[in-house]
Amino acid sequence: MRISSFEARTVDLPLVEGYRITGKTITSCQNHLVRVESGGLSGFGSASPSGDVTGEDDAMCIAAMQNSLADLTTGFELEHDVSAWSDAAFAIVPECPAARAAVDMALWDLLAKQANMPLVRLWGGEPQPIPTSVTIGICEVEQTLREAESWLARGYIVIKVKIGEDLDADVERLRQLRNLAGPDIRIRVDANQGYDLDGARRLLAQTAPLNIEMFEQPVPQTDLAAFATLTAESSVPIVADESAGTVAECIEVVDRNAAHGVNIKLMKCGGPTPARYIHDYAYAAGLSLMLGCNDETRISIAAGVHLAQSMPGLRYADLDGHMDLASDPSSGGVDIVGGCLVLSDKPGLGTKIDW
Repeated sequence: MRISSFEARTVDLPLVEGYRITGKTITSCQNHLVRVESGGLSGFGSASPSGDVTGEDDAMCIAAMQNSLADLTTGFELEHDVSAWSDAAFAIVPECPAARAAVDMALWDLLAKQANMPLVRLWGGEPQPIPTSVTIGICEVEQTLREAESWLARGYIVIKVKIGEDLDADVERLRQLRNLAGPDIRIRVDANQGYDLDGARRLLAQTAPLNIEMFEQPVPQTDLAAFATLTAESSVPIVADESAGTVAECIEVVDRNAAHGVNIKLMKCGGPTPARYIHDYAYAAGLSLMLGCNDETRISIAAGVHLAQSMPGLRYADLDGHMDLASDPSSGGVDIVGGCLVLSDKPGLGTKIDW
């Protein structure tokens, strides 16, 4: 299949409600959309870069899509998968994983549409509902409980709480949240690098009765020694996020026994193609896998759900980023029923976009 045309554009997306994580408050985002065409079919992708994690800002992302990746992709002979394209794209713009991710998923969307099947089936998976976490940002106890009550009333069974700015306040919020939610609701925490090793140990010790499901990115991105120490000591699974971006970084986390699990994000690693490699490497080593996201359109969220449902090592899904958007240029692809992600049965990603 020869790619006959390539287009990219940027959309500004306000959030329904801003939220705070360690070090910043987020109220809006940009996503960068791409369309590839061949034989009368269109494939779509979406990028949401994380400059503070990968170093790729919005300007870099759209520039790579409109220039280097447009040149590479237009006229590209796509065969049965996207590996050759992904390798070539990494060689050209290794510093722009979100830009590569958008095109990578668009090419997979196109391949699955050509095969007239949902992408998850092209990857050998079977569509089935999977629970996603919903996220509560850093806030006061009262707001935490209000947001939790709202999510629980809508059927969600997994809550992820952002922590990392004030240990004592974090512990109190988690205690009151567990009292509200009861014993059966899964509670995850994400410090976004907010603690040092001592702080992470104290958090784990003080929340031991609360049955925390997992602890994401407790310590700074580059401190794999602290990560490995905490992983060896902790009965609560420790999951690397910011420390596990590129394929090479994920391999290092696995080889150094630095975490019990890895949070794969398409925007960190460069798309479904490298994400599948990360999964296979980490799963073979006995790690659990998480599929996460940024604030993203339904296009890339759907790509994440298709990927998650074809990953035997998946343990945690955190694919709620589209729910933060006040408006979304795309629709379809995935629904949420009873707190679970349910894929469309349409070919490809199953998403629609008013291009």
